[in-house]
Amino acid sequence: MISSVTKILGAMLTAPIRRRRSPADTPPAGREHYEPPSLAESPGASTLKAVDIPVAKTPAQGWVGSDWPAPVLTGCDEPIIDGAPDLRGVWRVEKGPLKGHVERVEQAGNRVVITAGGVIHDMFVDGTLQGGVNDVSEAGTQVSVAARFENGRHNLYPGNKRVVAVTRYLDGDEMVWRWGPWRNRLRRLDVPAN
Repeated sequence: MISSVTKILGAMLTAPIRRRRSPADTPPAGREHYEPPSLAESPGASTLKAVDIPVAKTPAQGWVGSDWPAPVLTGCDEPIIDGAPDLRGVWRVEKGPLKGHVERVEQAGNRVVITAGGVIHDMFVDGTLQGGVNDVSEAGTQVSVAARFENGRHNLYPGNKRVVAVTRYLDGDEMVWRWGPWRNRLRRLDVPAN
């Protein structure tokens, strides 16, 4: 367990160095990545709930390049729960130590799927390890993370401990993403022209 935590912390601390040495991420190409499904007006009016879609996991070797995996919550129309920020879309870090990082955020009900950096982190934001992220990190180590919506923020708690390791929230038209000690400002990307 200690070695896993050390690897994750090491990956977080050295991320800006790795980012400077590698080119910026390539945003996804298809419209389906940028146009989230329309949501029903109420949970009762929903035809496909988030819980009815299987949880996605990162492929064994991750995914690389511009060939992004298909969106996970396609067709899900369950409204986002009260108190949750609507973070849906494709985002790029424009300011911060991880400038150039691109991620796709999907949401429905109390579910959030973040796809970026070769991983797919699919979670129910219910404050439990069972519903949270149980997958691999960008460093390739196993992670078990609880997720909670608190004060308009999406917070991630490794091991369901007291420390928030990752948080995302909206600030006007931008998203603020704190990953470990690094604070980044992201801009939502538009659908690419074909």
